[in-house]
Amino acid sequence: MFFTGPIWLSILIPIVFAPVLLIASLAIRPGRAGLDKSAFLSAAGLGLALLTGGTLLAAVLVGFVLFTHWIALTLERAAARGNRAANPGTLSARAWMMVAVAVHGMTVVVIVRTSLFAGPREGIGAAIVPFGASYFAFHGISYVVDVYRQRVVGNRSRCQLAVYLMLLPMIAGAPLIYGGVAPHLAQGWPGLSDYSYGVRRLVIGVWKVFVIADVAGRQADVVFALRPDHLSAFLAWVGLAAFTLQIYYGFSGFSDMGIGFGRMLGLRLPENFRWPYVGQTVGEFWRRWHLGLSTWFREYTVQSPDGDRVPPPSASREALVVLLCGIWYGAEWTFVAWGLYHAALIAAERAGMDAAVKRLPVLVRHVYLILVVMVGWVILRSQTLGGGLLFLKALAGLNPSSSSRGVPTIELAVWLVLLAGAIGCAPLSQAIRRWTVTIDALILSLLMLLSAPILFTWRSGSNVVTPMLRLWRASRFGVGGQGGSTS
Repeated sequence: MFFTGPIWLSILIPIVFAPVLLIASLAIRPGRAGLDKSAFLSAAGLGLALLTGGTLLAAVLVGFVLFTHWIALTLERAAARGNRAANPGTLSARAWMMVAVAVHGMTVVVIVRTSLFAGPREGIGAAIVPFGASYFAFHGISYVVDVYRQRVVGNRSRCQLAVYLMLLPMIAGAPLIYGGVAPHLAQGWPGLSDYSYGVRRLVIGVWKVFVIADVAGRQADVVFALRPDHLSAFLAWVGLAAFTLQIYYGFSGFSDMGIGFGRMLGLRLPENFRWPYVGQTVGEFWRRWHLGLSTWFREYTVQSPDGDRVPPPSASREALVVLLCGIWYGAEWTFVAWGLYHAALIAAERAGMDAAVKRLPVLVRHVYLILVVMVGWVILRSQTLGGGLLFLKALAGLNPSSSSRGVPTIELAVWLVLLAGAIGCAPLSQAIRRWTVTIDALILSLLMLLSAPILFTWRSGSNVVTPMLRLWRASRFGVGGQGGSTS
């Protein structure tokens, strides 16, 4: 997610982007030439690249878009010539695809390794490295591979492709597969209903990130900064619960912000988190957690390029996807160990443990999932594997040297956040969910209330000024004409 600071949420979106899109949705009629939404959004993506990384980054991304547009159409023609076989003197579709994947990977290496973000906006530009930079490659690779697999048709519009390759990696909380968003790239300007829904999702994301995740994260930092062998069981569980909420609300909050901002742009982005903590097995957890990332790895790394000829997912392939997600989160050994831990659990469930777990009562299955996931968070959050083992001992109350001396006080705000976060991890009931329609209607009413005075002033002014201008022009030309005839 590119917009990771309050400056974007309080200044850029409400003052720059949102009013422009809202006015455009009200004033621009469909089909009017020269006012294409994709052209506006691709220009916005280029402007963000200039703002964050300067001219060099913008030039790299423009070249990235032009190259991807050209090679995808070339690959499409090669694939249509003879079942992906090469004609004499030409490259095969598979060769073109490999060239495209290599160039996309090298583009990200150039972005990350060559200080393209140096300059006055370095602090802002660093927000998309390394995760945001990898999204550029993920988007480019998924597009050319799907063209090679003949799942999608190459996009003839450079502006629409630029929105997918340049803008969406900056706002989405996960890589997006081209086929899922392609229908929305060609749609018209967003309406008031899209804008109101986007505002609601943006507010939800801000609340998750800057309230729940921020407060819980500070408490988790305090606990995990202490010596693990001096932790009491109570304090260790509070710190682990805080980190469990922090990582979920941080990731899902940025995803909500991206979905909301995308909806304000007229783009319907897919959901990235589907209540992962209410699952009952580790496999189900990963079918709900960071769906965009795990789906991308499942589609484009553990499958062959001819994905249509790959058998259904096996335990080893699912475990490999989880391991790749762990490595993507970080290259430290604790991240690799976290990925291996989840991969081993998935392999064990697919080997028969899943059937045993499903025979347990529902509440026990939920407790099982929460416990094994929280053990994994200890591995991920600890600085070293040894520190993680000591923290697990503290959770079990096996630290003989733990004492209450120097124990940080847990503020009331932390308890309230832990309670609200625990409640918010579960899906809303149908009775509460119905209120979302009312909230959207309220937002739409407020927007209309705010825009009505502006429209009224503008229309009233035009109704008064236009006749006066016509009278002035008529009188001026009339006098001029008479003067010319007398002379």
